[in-house]
Amino acid sequence: MALARLGGARRPDSYTWPGFVDALATLLMVIIFVVLVFVLIQVNLAYRVSGQDATLNTMREQIASLGEMLNVERNQNADLSAELDRITSQLLIAEESRDDLSAQLVTVMATLQQREDALASAADALQDRNSEIARLNAEQAATTSDLAATREELEARLAALLAAQAELQQNAGRITDLEAETAASRAEVVQMANAMTALRQRLESLQALLANKEAQAARDKIAIASLGKSLNNALANRVQELQRFRSEFFGRLSEVLEGREDVQIVGDRFVFQSEVLFAQGQAAIGPEGQTQLAELAVVLNQIAADIPADIDWVLQVEGHTDDIPVRAGRFTDNWDLSTERALSVVRFLAERGLDANRLAAAGYGEFQPLDPSGNETARRRNRRIEIKLTQRISGSE
Repeated sequence: MALARLGGARRPDSYTWPGFVDALATLLMVIIFVVLVFVLIQVNLAYRVSGQDATLNTMREQIASLGEMLNVERNQNADLSAELDRITSQLLIAEESRDDLSAQLVTVMATLQQREDALASAADALQDRNSEIARLNAEQAATTSDLAATREELEARLAALLAAQAELQQNAGRITDLEAETAASRAEVVQMANAMTALRQRLESLQALLANKEAQAARDKIAIASLGKSLNNALANRVQELQRFRSEFFGRLSEVLEGREDVQIVGDRFVFQSEVLFAQGQAAIGPEGQTQLAELAVVLNQIAADIPADIDWVLQVEGHTDDIPVRAGRFTDNWDLSTERALSVVRFLAERGLDANRLAAAGYGEFQPLDPSGNETARRRNRRIEIKLTQRISGSE
């Protein structure tokens, strides 16, 4: 503008060109300003759009993660539903077993009551016979005393008769006068002799009756003693047979399990450490445990084939754990874990040919420890499976 003014000073005759130049310069500045503003707006828009894309990608990743978590929760819900169904079935099985045991107990109690009633009846009959024997003894004593009195009377009369006979001998001259008296005396003697004969016959019959009663009582005592002896012998024979097969059971299994430190004999049972059969916190039998139990099943099948069918035996499998509580999982507590482990062993033996009617499972949790010390060695000993051969209580006899 200064140049325009200078030019205008030089050429005062024309003002068109300087004005045009000023207008162009002003327009150019406006255009540059507009372009600069447009560029700034475009840069700002690009920055905002890129930030929104990053936010959108983050939200998409979060939605995918939430979907995965939802699938995991659905799978866990399905597992929990299956576990609930399994626990419900186990509870029903346990209730059925409890009902069966209750029915067996009622049957055994009824059988025992019947035998006690029979023994009481036999004792009453024996008491009645003893009373009858006592009464007969009293009658015999009374008859004996009567007989003694009669004998004394007869002896007195005989003494009188002898005196009379002596008097007759001394008074031979009075025989005729005393014939009537002698005849009467003879008749009396005959009557007394007849009475003595009758008394003797009565005494003999009473003695025979007493002998029969005593013989019958003796036979009854012998029969009762023989019956009791027979029952005791039968029970003793069954116990001895079971004891013999139990000894064979122990001997055969001891040979099979000889040299294994993880199997011990405690009292009348074999003790397997749980680490050999199961993984920690699990109830499924591992490969090593299946190998040991398969050898055990072969021996048990051989022994079971030798035991007579009338011996009511059962192989009891008992599960035990340590005192560490079960963590959250498929098992509710140590009772549940020990019972499931015992059932796994029973099912495995049944699959290997053992009769299911001869198998029983029980879980004792941590409540029957072998070593109550509370250290890690004691806990390892307490985690175990025990197997024993025993006799089942039955109400069929």
